[in-house]
Amino acid sequence: MKTLKTLHLASFDGNIGDNANHDGFYKHLKQLQDFEFKIDQLEIREFYWKKRFFDESFVDLVNSYDLLIIGGGNYFELWVESSPTGTSISIELELLKNINTPILFNALGVDPGQGASEANIQKFRNFLDLLIERDDFISIRNDGAKKAIIDYVGGKYLEHIYHTVDAGFFADIPEPSEYYKSKKYIAINIAYDMQDVRFENISYENFIKGFKSFIDKFLDKNLDYEIVLVPHIFRDMTFITDLLNILDDETRRRKVSIAPLLHGKESFKEVMSIYRGAQIVLANRFHANVCSIGMGKPTIGLVNYRQIKELYNELNSENFVDISKEEFNLELLEIVNTLIIRDTMNIGDSRISYSSFFLELKNWLINKEDVSR
Repeated sequence: MKTLKTLHLASFDGNIGDNANHDGFYKHLKQLQDFEFKIDQLEIREFYWKKRFFDESFVDLVNSYDLLIIGGGNYFELWVESSPTGTSISIELELLKNINTPILFNALGVDPGQGASEANIQKFRNFLDLLIERDDFISIRNDGAKKAIIDYVGGKYLEHIYHTVDAGFFADIPEPSEYYKSKKYIAINIAYDMQDVRFENISYENFIKGFKSFIDKFLDKNLDYEIVLVPHIFRDMTFITDLLNILDDETRRRKVSIAPLLHGKESFKEVMSIYRGAQIVLANRFHANVCSIGMGKPTIGLVNYRQIKELYNELNSENFVDISKEEFNLELLEIVNTLIIRDTMNIGDSRISYSSFFLELKNWLINKEDVSR
C-alpha cells in the first residue's frame, strides 16, 4: 500500500453541507486499498479572507505533498472577474505550471448563476487547457455542471472531465436525538444569501408571506405535525428570524423549533440527523437536498437558484417547487400533501455511478505512481 501525503483544499468551517460532502468522500477514499491518504486540511476561506494567497508560498506548500485535492465545492463558478482563472481558484497560470504535484479537482460545481462574462469564460477555458495538459483529474458534480460546460465553455472539454454525483449522498448521518424522535415534523431549510438572484422574480417580502401562508395551511390540516427550521450557514438565520416575526404567536411557540447553527468537522451529523428524523424535508440548499435524498427521506427541492432544479433534472425527479414565483405556496402545499403518502427516491444508480467514478480515480492515481517511478 502506497502512502500519499495529501493536502486537501476546501471549505471545512462555516457550511455543514461541505462537511457532509467530505465525510462521504473520505469514506470512499478509505476503500481504495492501493493507497493510504494522510490528509492535511487547508481552509479555502482563508484565501477569501486574504490570510493566504495563491502565490509562490502556495506552490511551495503544494509541492511538499504527493497529492493536492481541491473540493468538493462550488469552486468552478464563473463570475470571479478578479481571478486569473475566472473562478475561486485564483492562481496565475504561470504559477500553476510550477506545481509538480498531481491535482484532483473533486466533484466541483460549474456555476454561471451569478454571471459569466465571455472574458471570464475564456480565462476558465485557458485554465482547463492547462489542467488537461498537466493530466490533472478534473471532476464535476451533478448540479448542472455538465450542462454549464456544454452551454458556456464548450462540450469538447467533457472528453477530459469526469462527471459524478456529490459525495454528500453517502455521508454517515446518525439517528436523531430522542427529542426529535418523539415528534412528527417537516424539516425546512431556506437559503438567504444571493438575494439579487434568488428573489429576482418575487420580492423577499412576498416570499416570506407566502411561506407563512404555507405553514399556516399545512398545520391547519395536519394538526399532529410541527415545523423545524434548519440553518446551514449564518445567513440562513435572517430568514428564520423574519419568518418567526410574522408567524402567529401560538404557532411559533407551540409548533416551531430551530435547529442549531454549528460548524466544523462533525457539525453536519448533529444537524442533519434532524433531517433523518423528519417525515418530509423541504430543502433550498444543495446539500440539504443531497443528504436528505441520500438518507431516503421524502424530499422536495425548493428552487430559486438553477443549481437545485438541475440537481433534480439529473436525478430524473419532479419533486421540486419553484419558490421564485407568486403563489408558490399553493403548489408547495399540494406536493407536500402528496409526498406524505409517496415512496422515497431510489438512489441506487447514484451509488453505482459513484463506484465507477472511484474506479477511474484509482486508475489515475496508479498511472501517476507509475509515471513518477
